[in-house]
Amino acid sequence: MREEINRLMELQTIDRQLMELELSLSSIAGRVDLLREQTQTNQKELDRLTEQDAEIVATRKKAERELAEGEVRIRNKRMRLTLIRNEKELQALSHEIETLKDTNLRVESELMATLEGADERTARVKELTEAITKGRAELAEAEKEIAAEVDALKASIRERRRSREQVAGNVEANLLSRYQMIFSRRAGVAVALAKGGTCQGCRMRLPPQLYNEIQKHLAIHFCPNCQRVLYYEG
Repeated sequence: MREEINRLMELQTIDRQLMELELSLSSIAGRVDLLREQTQTNQKELDRLTEQDAEIVATRKKAERELAEGEVRIRNKRMRLTLIRNEKELQALSHEIETLKDTNLRVESELMATLEGADERTARVKELTEAITKGRAELAEAEKEIAAEVDALKASIRERRRSREQVAGNVEANLLSRYQMIFSRRAGVAVALAKGGTCQGCRMRLPPQLYNEIQKHLAIHFCPNCQRVLYYEG
């Protein structure tokens, strides 16, 4: 049984190494993902502002065209005023001119509204453009820097997994299954030392009879509290 415990301890060492390697790999990928996400966020905002500017330019051109056309109509109707002698027609034409003036005032207000915030948008577009350029450069550099590190980590993970398969292949199936369940539930510690009558995994006192049996190495024993596999070093 001592050999079986030793295999489980070796398996636990390999599994913990795998956890650390995979955590390191995830951390490296996370740094790159963060840079990529920030650049994508900036790009989306820049696209939105660019689209907004295009809409504003189209609205401004339309307003300027309507304003110019309105001025031409007002000018033409004023010229007609000098030719009309009928009081009723004179009043009707004057009313049309006033209506056109009101329309032009409204169009002018709309035109001015399109100019509001233009400086802020321009400044923000410049800021985003610079941030995106810088972000892409940093992303390319980060990807280049971590490429070798990622390859080395992946190679280490493959090597550790091969070792794990060899060790796990020598562990009885039911015991291996139970070990894996405990390992996942107990933060990567499935095998714990029994010392001074106490489980060193959860610090709980063990029944005296169980502690005596653990010291004999005649069978696999589990902590009644945390369910970890227990071993003794005499």
